[in-house]
Amino acid sequence: MNGPEAITPDSRPLLGPVPGVPGFYTACGLSHTGFGGGGAIGQILAEWIVEGEPSQDTHEYNVRRFGPIYADKQFTAARSCESYKYYYFLRFPHDENESARPLLPNPLDARLKALGAVFGEKNGWERVNYFDPGKGWRRAGADQRAWGWTRPAFFERVGKEHQAVRERVGLFEMSSFGKLDVRGAGALALLQKLTDSDLDKPVGRVIYTQMLNARGGIESDLTITRLGDDHFRLITGSAFLARDQGWITMHAAEAEIGDVEIRDCTAEYATIGMWGPRARDVLQNATRDDVANATFPYMTARTIRIAGVEILAQRVTYVGELGWEMYVPFEQATPVGDALMRAGKPFGITPAGYKALDSLRLEKASRYWTADITPADNPYEAGLGFCVHLDKGDFIGREALLQVKAQGIQRKLCTLTLDGNAIIYGGEAVMRDGKVVGRLRSGGYGYTVGKNIGLLYLPLELARVGTELQVDVFGELVAAQVAPDVLYDPRGERLRV
Repeated sequence: MNGPEAITPDSRPLLGPVPGVPGFYTACGLSHTGFGGGGAIGQILAEWIVEGEPSQDTHEYNVRRFGPIYADKQFTAARSCESYKYYYFLRFPHDENESARPLLPNPLDARLKALGAVFGEKNGWERVNYFDPGKGWRRAGADQRAWGWTRPAFFERVGKEHQAVRERVGLFEMSSFGKLDVRGAGALALLQKLTDSDLDKPVGRVIYTQMLNARGGIESDLTITRLGDDHFRLITGSAFLARDQGWITMHAAEAEIGDVEIRDCTAEYATIGMWGPRARDVLQNATRDDVANATFPYMTARTIRIAGVEILAQRVTYVGELGWEMYVPFEQATPVGDALMRAGKPFGITPAGYKALDSLRLEKASRYWTADITPADNPYEAGLGFCVHLDKGDFIGREALLQVKAQGIQRKLCTLTLDGNAIIYGGEAVMRDGKVVGRLRSGGYGYTVGKNIGLLYLPLELARVGTELQVDVFGELVAAQVAPDVLYDPRGERLRV
């Protein structure tokens, strides 16, 4: 056959129901998989239509994964051409998209460039992977082709950013975070139906939660802040915004709960994260508002002023240190960022990027959706049972979780450590007595613990601390051990002080 083919920006099909158009399902953009995957795609779509959802985890193919930026035909065409280029040509794990950049520049762009930022990209947003002080800023692309599968060229630099967060304080630009405002008389009832946690908390509370499917699988992992009786703000991953908004929109239409407005406010607010043992010293130096532990406890949100700008500060953490996410009116991000850098100078504040963020979160075993937790994994297996409130009333997935709790889990997400000289990425086979017993969901180096860290699901008989395993690293079997679930500050004392 010689003819046109429908290629998507990531060379994966578009499957499933379209939010906002009840009864309309897609199976298109098959990107080289039409004949080869036709039978499976037909079955998946039939299950979706008849049963309400497919029996397989199809999150990588879900039509909801592409957001409004893909309405830009030039951007979408450029990304589709790039995905076609790499369909049979190796793209390394640390490589970044090269085409149609910058689409959504960083609100602190000029400041970050002056510091030697090396930018990656996620969902159209430019964001810092790491800083290379003393060198000119640049946009990362197919960088890993230069060093292959050896230790990354930025390894030592990321280690310094990691160390700064653990020992002093680090500043992160994170405006690419997805932000959704859910408002209206039916907002609480809708979100209670969609999440496994009890969201009926006082105004100002921040709740970490998941949205589940009918099988109890994790469809989304997010934080929700109650800003008013009928006003909630949802914070989700940069690449998951459209997917989460679509999920909420579809279920809002089905639930007929009442007046609800679901609005993407991502571009209205810059996000600045600041974490480390000196984070409170810096913040108190930058504001006249009281940010002491007694008045601003963990998992709460308050409005404070920095540089004369009113911002929403949320005391949450992904890295396991004291600190805040700060949501700033987009056009006022620069004066706030400058004020924090000035206030932090006496405390050794260090700008840091997403590579350090990933290393920090691995030491705390913070889960990443699409890797450690997916629609095929339930909260009890994933070690997130503390989020589940079965007594709050009915919610999607509750019946499935009741069965899981009654029968007990058969596997659990475990932390694995291995020689720090190995280089792992996630996806490596894990062996026991010559047999594959699992694959790493996430993998990377923990600079504080001085070891490689991997997260994987293991059957309960192997999920004991001290169990000896092997990880297949490019054909070499590297000794590994099941470790305590959380390697750094397991009691969470540092983030609650």
